[in-house]
Amino acid sequence: MQPSRSVTRPLLVQIVAYVVLVALACIPGSANVGGVVYSLLLSVVGVLIMLSAFFTPLRDGLPGRITACVLGFCSMICAATPFLGELVFGVHPDGVERSESLSVSAWLAGCATLLVMLLVVSFARQMARNPRTDMIVQMSHMVMDGVSCIAAAGWCFLPMLMHADGVRPVVRALTLAAVALVALALAAMSCLWTRDVRPLDDARSPWIGMGMMPLMLTGAAVGIAVLVMLLV
Repeated sequence: MQPSRSVTRPLLVQIVAYVVLVALACIPGSANVGGVVYSLLLSVVGVLIMLSAFFTPLRDGLPGRITACVLGFCSMICAATPFLGELVFGVHPDGVERSESLSVSAWLAGCATLLVMLLVVSFARQMARNPRTDMIVQMSHMVMDGVSCIAAAGWCFLPMLMHADGVRPVVRALTLAAVALVALALAAMSCLWTRDVRPLDDARSPWIGMGMMPLMLTGAAVGIAVLVMLLV
């Protein structure tokens, strides 16, 4: 495989995925959690999580991929449950904006819990291996897969970033620009990752997984940007 091609294909994967996600979020009514468009967006995020586990270039094995998928879907549940903020913080929102910020805050709290669980499971899995060869490499790869899947659920808040009411245009433009900068920075980093990665010999099209990894990590930036936008 030529180096230029190995870098180009992951970038094309990112571009296609970004176009699909942004196109769905731009459709009117996409912010309605009970709507068809939002359900389609959730389905796309779920497909991204499953595809990343299937095509991952990381050496975390089947247990690591299953763990990443489970935690990713748990993160999606946290992101797609509007009343979760009331349950977590025990606060009854007095307006739509307050309800939306509580929803994002609850998702971030859920992500923190899932990250702790990921670290515990990753360490326990390495301790259970015998012999424990390449323990640091395998543990770091399992954590990276898990973090990517957990962060991917942040894309569920993209319609909120595009359509939330009561937000000044300047603030929305700045938050969108910040997310775009994060996406570009991770895309640039993915070029280095693609050159340096050493997937398993039987890995299936690892360039697909390498292309989706920065995309999924950008989901965390989307969720954080929405919270900042609503609180400013």
